[in-house]
Amino acid sequence: MRRLALLGTCLFACQATDVERPVRDGEVDAALIDARRPDGELDAAPADVWLFDDGVLDGGGFDADPDAAPPRCGEAVSCDDVEPAGVVEHRMSVLDGCAFALRRTGDVAAARALADELAAAGHGYVRFTEVDLNREGRAGITVGAGVRLRNHPHEGFRWNGGDSGTASWYPQGMTGVSDARSVAGDRRWLLVSWYDHRDARPTKGVRISLADATDLEAVRYRHLLLVVPRRVDGRATFEAVATERGAPVHAGGIVWWGDLLYVADTFHGFRVFDLARTIEVTHSDDRGRIGTSAGRVDAHGYRYIVPQVARYQHTDDACAIRFSFAGLDRSQDPPLIVSGEYHRDDPGGRLARWPVGPGGWLLEEGGRVHAQDAFVAAQTRMQGGVSWGGDFYVSSSSQIGNLGRLYRGRPGIESVISAWPYGCEDLYLERDVNRVWTATEHPDFREVVSIVRLPP
Repeated sequence: MRRLALLGTCLFACQATDVERPVRDGEVDAALIDARRPDGELDAAPADVWLFDDGVLDGGGFDADPDAAPPRCGEAVSCDDVEPAGVVEHRMSVLDGCAFALRRTGDVAAARALADELAAAGHGYVRFTEVDLNREGRAGITVGAGVRLRNHPHEGFRWNGGDSGTASWYPQGMTGVSDARSVAGDRRWLLVSWYDHRDARPTKGVRISLADATDLEAVRYRHLLLVVPRRVDGRATFEAVATERGAPVHAGGIVWWGDLLYVADTFHGFRVFDLARTIEVTHSDDRGRIGTSAGRVDAHGYRYIVPQVARYQHTDDACAIRFSFAGLDRSQDPPLIVSGEYHRDDPGGRLARWPVGPGGWLLEEGGRVHAQDAFVAAQTRMQGGVSWGGDFYVSSSSQIGNLGRLYRGRPGIESVISAWPYGCEDLYLERDVNRVWTATEHPDFREVVSIVRLPP
């Protein structure tokens, strides 16, 4: 494995006084289909339409040629060799990525066809620029977060009062338009995932907040429900995103790549949703109904749904690894999705990086994809991670009292520590303005915040 360069001496801006102590207190002109004709009839959805046309993701189909390159991994790796032992906290170490593998499951064409039927039953497909952003964010961040980030140029916003205080939904994953395309355009789109925190069953699953943060003093956003299309008694319908036991998928990390949204599925891999097939339902007046019935299309009171079209799951012969969060590294070619493991008091949580294909899917070798590389992160309570140019950034919760920390490191040397907010979660690197973002999870302390990331 290629030897990694040494880490520089500063984390973001060089701060000698980053004190750890408790706190007391152009518009994205999407190429998405608009399937509604003026006469109200529904056109068939094209099979391959990208959100953006930036010269990189330019359509032509989602699937990369699996025979384009020879398999990188040969003989199986012993899982004993990738179980962390003798971990030195704050010092990353290298593992063999060939130990970890995923396979794509599900019939993508059938899932898209179901989505097309659902769009026909509803009000059709909508562009992001057509989504009615019906909620207003609040400018600024809390005093506590401001104290934590006082040594860095920081910015952010808060959700409205209802979303900030609800115990029914908890925010987790974060991504944005800088992940989705190589040039972001003139609108600053952010996506944040929330999981249904209630004990009630059936679960409502996972929702995402689409936020226009172009003006942080006047953020507008809306929640969209992620769904799994099904065919029941010959009828196209859908259900909430849940585990096999009926619990909500935690959605601890998300990555927006082209038209696709990758959602971390803790014990399995990734679920993949098609943002180009965002559907407006017919009814949003009944929070207890979901699916199609009696001429209605309902989604627990949500006006828009985003359908799942594929999953990536562990192969039977691969070593086990968790998918607690996800981030994107666009400094690599191909780009890499970073996944990682949350362990409460064990610094042996691992990171893995998965190559993204030019067609939107993960690169596959004979029906499977191996991790490009893997690492022992040497941090406890990891909640998020991204990498850029060889540097790894890890968000960890509750490491100083109930407060978070942000680490930057490379294998073989000690990581550098920075203060990070209470309730920190997944990370998103907004390349266009060189900022690292997180969304915090706890009721009444929820905010979406960022600081400047400077190179070593």
